[in-house]
Amino acid sequence: MELIKITDKFKALEPFVRDKRVLDIGCVDARPDGNKKFAKTGLHIFLKERTAELLGVDIDENGASQMREEGYNVVVADAENMNLGMQFECIVAGEIIEHLSNPGLFLENMKRHLVKDGCLILTTPNAFGVRNVLRILQGHELKIHEEHTCWFDPKTITQLLRRYSFEVEKIFLYHRRKMYLLKYFHKLKYQIPKFLSFVRPLFSGSMMVIAKLKN
Repeated sequence: MELIKITDKFKALEPFVRDKRVLDIGCVDARPDGNKKFAKTGLHIFLKERTAELLGVDIDENGASQMREEGYNVVVADAENMNLGMQFECIVAGEIIEHLSNPGLFLENMKRHLVKDGCLILTTPNAFGVRNVLRILQGHELKIHEEHTCWFDPKTITQLLRRYSFEVEKIFLYHRRKMYLLKYFHKLKYQIPKFLSFVRPLFSGSMMVIAKLKN
């Protein structure tokens, strides 16, 4: 397993999805404030512009309907137990696994939807992200999405994937894109985490896992 520090997750993702038949899990990308990120600069738009064929899946019926009205190919299904009756060269699940009731059931189901030697790409928060550590040191509560059920780090996500016949090839470590924007350069709350994760990449706030389905 290779750990790689990056600043742009989309740039790192592109070689794995370019001209592939791709399934995007959680494509609506709904936020607690009601914003549906696909409509701006979200992952699904990025994938649509680069893949040979793209299907989106989300449990959010209203969001999926809105996406279909805008011309996207999206179905409503539960990623833990759906059966789409088709297979893909690559499955992308952005910020999904930490929301699930049963991550193992999800991974078992992804095997059904991948071709031989297919690629599964997961993004998820890093449990040891430096901003979490700093909040603890400052005596604050952790900021956790109200729908998250679990945390992962590179070791635990690798162990979980291995149990379901996936071999982790690379893990990219990064922070949110906002933290790298020049207009926020003056903000210490962004620069301190960036510096600490530069020194110790495992302090990065998020990770993108590239895993191949073993034969």
